[in-house]
Amino acid sequence: ELLFWRDRRFRLIDTAGIRRPGRVAKSGKIESVSVVVSKRAIQRADVVVLLVDAQEGLTDQDAAIIGAADKAGCGVIVAVNKWDLMKGIGEDGVRTFDELAKRQVKFVDYAPFLHISALTGERLPRLLEAIDRVSVSRQRRIPTGELNRFFGVITAAHPPVSPDRREVRILYSAQIAVAPPTFVCFTNVATRFHFSYVRFLTNRLREAFGYEGSPIRLHVRRRQK
Repeated sequence: ELLFWRDRRFRLIDTAGIRRPGRVAKSGKIESVSVVVSKRAIQRADVVVLLVDAQEGLTDQDAAIIGAADKAGCGVIVAVNKWDLMKGIGEDGVRTFDELAKRQVKFVDYAPFLHISALTGERLPRLLEAIDRVSVSRQRRIPTGELNRFFGVITAAHPPVSPDRREVRILYSAQIAVAPPTFVCFTNVATRFHFSYVRFLTNRLREAFGYEGSPIRLHVRRRQK
């Protein structure tokens, strides 16, 4: 289905829910085919919006779907639907709900988290705005000079860490792809960065260049002599 909004065109694909494999097997062939179609849709999507039932909360299977979207390099947005039924929980209840849900999907802490109501239309414009922002951000390309200056400042304050504790220097870096944004750092030795340092760098990249809702890929290679 095509949606035109603020001079932008969106192609919306409403996929079937993806349940646990055991439950799918019991449900028969039709649902199994629907799951395959849904997974293929994730592979092709620019942005995946996970609709969470506010009354059920975020399930393990919801987290698995978000993980699949992250792995596929899609932009990710979490939209908690039926929020009109949660009016009575108060500010503390909202805070508790959000904190619990975000802990369950902390591996995609870059994803916008919205409360909406498909029934009343509450905050649906905000969802479209978020989809637009995320779609643009995952296409953002950083000039090589600016990127190298960024890594120079960051690594001077926080030197790279390798799993074997060898001294590592980033000699230069480049962005090699968009959708998702993908970067490569060329170093003086053949090694890889500790996973915590990779996470640190991707978080700093996101803060500096605004990669809202998009996974970031970061590779490390030894410079060829």
